[in-house]
Amino acid sequence: MKITKLLILICTIALNTVFAQEKAENDPDKPVVTLGEISSLQSKVLNKTIPLSIHLPENYDSSRKTYPVLYMLGSDYRARFAMLASTLDYMGEGQIPEMILIGIDLPEGNSILLPTRKNQDTKIPDNYINFFETELIPHVDNNYRTAPFKVLFGGSNSGFFTVYTLLNKPHLFNAYFASSPSLMHIPTMLQQKIKTGPLKKLAENRSLHIIYSDDEGLTDIVSEFTRVIEDHKPESFTYKVDELVNQGHVPAVDFTMFLLALYSDFNPLENLDTLDKVVQHFDMLSKRYGYEILPPISVLMDLGFDMIISKNLVVAEEIYQYSLEVYPEGKLLYVGMGIVRRNQGQLESAKVMFEKALTIDPDFSLAKRWLKRVEK
Repeated sequence: MKITKLLILICTIALNTVFAQEKAENDPDKPVVTLGEISSLQSKVLNKTIPLSIHLPENYDSSRKTYPVLYMLGSDYRARFAMLASTLDYMGEGQIPEMILIGIDLPEGNSILLPTRKNQDTKIPDNYINFFETELIPHVDNNYRTAPFKVLFGGSNSGFFTVYTLLNKPHLFNAYFASSPSLMHIPTMLQQKIKTGPLKKLAENRSLHIIYSDDEGLTDIVSEFTRVIEDHKPESFTYKVDELVNQGHVPAVDFTMFLLALYSDFNPLENLDTLDKVVQHFDMLSKRYGYEILPPISVLMDLGFDMIISKNLVVAEEIYQYSLEVYPEGKLLYVGMGIVRRNQGQLESAKVMFEKALTIDPDFSLAKRWLKRVEK
């Protein structure tokens, strides 16, 4: 519990930089750090304006790639949004694909996504599903370079909505993450949907991952839900549950666990020791997830540098040539090729590579240091 509180505290302290509040001294119009931007969407389905929080991968503007989209419910909880955005950036360097994060603010509280208490009316959560399908997802697809792979993430009451969406519209998202979901609401209706609803006839691959803590009082509820799922799920559906110990409601480590499970073999470093193996592996992942997944720059850079260390400069050159064809904006890869040229004794060519990296990023310190070495 102390670790969880510390993580939340750290993220809360950093919130003054999350949405570009501070300005740099040398440029009053430039934010120091940005983890997201505020937007909104006028919804006819919900008859109100929905605030959105959006975080794009670091190299989104300079790349030509498409990106899977992760939709987060309750992004008005800014500490949580900061954690998710930072985690995607950190893990996107080689552990998972880079992703677009779309946060749906719920200023009325995430209980808005539950059925009504009196008569268990599901009109509001049904309307939110309709909003996702007919308004929000098309809006995001029209305004960003999105890949055809979508994930829905919710915690507590929004975790209930994540499960509810799966049972009503399993095709809407490819993967569903539910942290400490409030499955005590309409349990009979949920079980009936598992047994006879659209999930029963699902042919495409879909997945649900539930994470909760043993100190929440959810063990029996989740266990019963799991029993029904296991008895009635189609073969195309995968289901995973993790019960943590003494981690509290909506555990802070849930998001990292979700991503590592979804992309469990994204980067098996011990096996990717040649360029052919790297290309074949990510071709396989592309077929599995249904969109092109390119080898991360970090994987290609490390492989090339291993060849440099082993003095196999011909292979290193081939790796970086391929890499720069895939990532012509990859400043780190130009440094790698520059080191190859330097070790080949081609100092002028090495200089050109380092200068190219600095053209992409004039403040790239690694390229500056290597450029000084070849200029001596």
